[in-house]
Amino acid sequence: MIEIFEGYVFVQVDTFKVIQQIDKDKFENYSKLLKNFLPIQDLYRAYRNVNLQFSLLQDLTAQYDAGKIDPNTVFNLTESSITAYILMHRMFVDNCKSFQRNHENANISALIIDLQNKNTEKNMKVLRDYAMHNSIPMSQVKMHTDISNKADPKQRFHSTLRVKINADEMDTHGLSRQNIERINEWGHELDIIAEIKNAWSNLKDFAKKVFKNYLDKYVDENLRKVVISDKKLWQERLIPLKTQGITYQPKNSIPQDTVFMDYDALAYCINCMLDE
Repeated sequence: MIEIFEGYVFVQVDTFKVIQQIDKDKFENYSKLLKNFLPIQDLYRAYRNVNLQFSLLQDLTAQYDAGKIDPNTVFNLTESSITAYILMHRMFVDNCKSFQRNHENANISALIIDLQNKNTEKNMKVLRDYAMHNSIPMSQVKMHTDISNKADPKQRFHSTLRVKINADEMDTHGLSRQNIERINEWGHELDIIAEIKNAWSNLKDFAKKVFKNYLDKYVDENLRKVVISDKKLWQERLIPLKTQGITYQPKNSIPQDTVFMDYDALAYCINCMLDE
């Protein structure tokens, strides 16, 4: 049911539920702020896809330990989950390159170069290029389970997924010279689970720097002060209640001057500003 209200408010878009009423000055400030956030929300969605895929991969062993899936299912899902992570990971990096071209003042070129110079990122690129034409050979998939004496059965088992990519089984025909040289540097195999964990750790740090650079350039100091002054409101109410935007509704009229965005993206941008 749509809530009837009057005035300037933060709202949840899906339900149009009023989360917090604000005055006109604060409404105008947050209207400007959200409009500054809008250009980067699609980049955040690409980042969220990587996060989701990493979580799904990690969850395979948790589901196995909980007895929800059997080993064969884990093994069947492993290859597709790893490949999906690699693709999503590199898609986000490529999205950042496109974002830099369209928002040169964000100054993220150096961040991209630094990320891509890391050995793990070079491996992600090689595997993404390979996966576009061939199935990545993951023949060495193993599950290791440790058993503890904890009383809770849910905490008694802890499994670890171990997956090696066999470099000798990779078809290097059609790959670039740089990619072939990179594969040769692996020796005979690559521990892809360890690589993905490292790649995700690097990407989280990289993403935060990208967003901070953009916000530093496109959000002025007055708007930053408004957010900082409302830190408690954001952390205790607006973010937990999944605020998606603001609107103004005059008496006996329809909402006006509405600005909405992805609530995850909004929360991430606000947290980047509050963490400074």
